[in-house]
Amino acid sequence: MTTLVFAHGWGSGPFVWQKILSEFSDYDVHVIDMGFLGKEDLTMPDGPFIGIGHSLGGMWLLKNYPDQMTGFVSIASFNCFHKHTAQHILSKMQKNVIKDTAAQLKDFWHYAGMKQPKDIMNLKPLKLLEGLKSLSKWQADIPDKLPIKVLASRNDHIVPPKMTVDIWESYGISWLDTGGHMLPITESQWCVAQIKEFLKDAK
Repeated sequence: MTTLVFAHGWGSGPFVWQKILSEFSDYDVHVIDMGFLGKEDLTMPDGPFIGIGHSLGGMWLLKNYPDQMTGFVSIASFNCFHKHTAQHILSKMQKNVIKDTAAQLKDFWHYAGMKQPKDIMNLKPLKLLEGLKSLSKWQADIPDKLPIKVLASRNDHIVPPKMTVDIWESYGISWLDTGGHMLPITESQWCVAQIKEFLKDAK
């Protein structure tokens, strides 16, 4: 049975996959939790897997498990964020997390293109800061022979089109004109169809 690992992005949690996971009941599914909004759970499979990463989650998979992945689906993701974003933006976010975590998270979701889900609670400022530091420092290598599927939105203000093209152009990009940054929520069925197409080709 093929193993899938779903990794969410900054300021969110496993709930971003809520509309997607039921479509992959025939797979061995692992969903990691970076602990931004609850209890951290980074339990990973021992063997090979196909990684599906949203935003920071994609870079996290590429940085930590490049040799264990047999395929990778990038959803509004990247291998390096800080080279494509003004440093003062990340610095301001770090200061705002310390000053008023709830307000910063609400602002992030607005910038991502949707209202913050009402059930977001139990914010973890230290984990959110840790995530921002990763965004400001990490650069993950992209394995040469790793099969990759790239999903992106042209109205994503967190990972804008130029950033996506600069990183992923040679891999081919599946675009939507709308959907914003939170594609696993706003365009869940499209994401499901794209992931299934990739998995079919990966067999």
